[in-house]
Amino acid sequence: MRILTAILAGSLSVLAASAAFAAEPENAWARAGGPLAALGSFVPPPPGTEVVIPDPFNSYALFEDDFSHGGIFDEVRLGVLGFWQENAESVEGVYVTGQVLFDPFFDRFDNWFLDILLRPRPHIGGTASPDGPDQLFAGLTWTVPVWRMFFVEASFGGTVHNGAIQGAQISLGCHALFRESFGVGADIGEHWRVMVGVDHSSHNGWCSDENDGLTHLGGYVGYRF
Repeated sequence: MRILTAILAGSLSVLAASAAFAAEPENAWARAGGPLAALGSFVPPPPGTEVVIPDPFNSYALFEDDFSHGGIFDEVRLGVLGFWQENAESVEGVYVTGQVLFDPFFDRFDNWFLDILLRPRPHIGGTASPDGPDQLFAGLTWTVPVWRMFFVEASFGGTVHNGAIQGAQISLGCHALFRESFGVGADIGEHWRVMVGVDHSSHNGWCSDENDGLTHLGGYVGYRF
């Protein structure tokens, strides 16, 4: 009987000590019952908070860009082009082109349509080849997301060249021309993009009867900051 009483008394004392230990706010048992915020575990956001997970392959998400990473620069591009018009025999060959695109002039309007229409990116660039006219150009570029990673793009501006003005198979009429372009492309991750595009330069009959124009077709690789 004494042995049984001693065993019962010892068991009760162990249980009492365990309960007291578990009630300590700083012991491991108490911490195991709640989130370990101090140890870096996940803490859920407050009720009503919208959690947005960006899609790295979504052009609409990438269009919500932060222009602070590259200073005033938004994108650089390199491309390889070919002359693309019927009277191109005298200037056939490979053209190398490069562009720098800058941040838009205006801050965001919080309106998708106005952001695309009123926030084009200024650009400058050049096209060179040993087989045909070289160009320097500048203008504005509009980019429109289409679906997921895909987008279309158009630009308008001006260019100067060192091609023939008159009396050649391709006579350009004057040294300063309008330049426009159109392209389709895809964003590859957060920074890289690939494009296929066409550009055309001419003076629209404003300075001479000679106006054969310059038209190129090719591909580009771009890097966004």
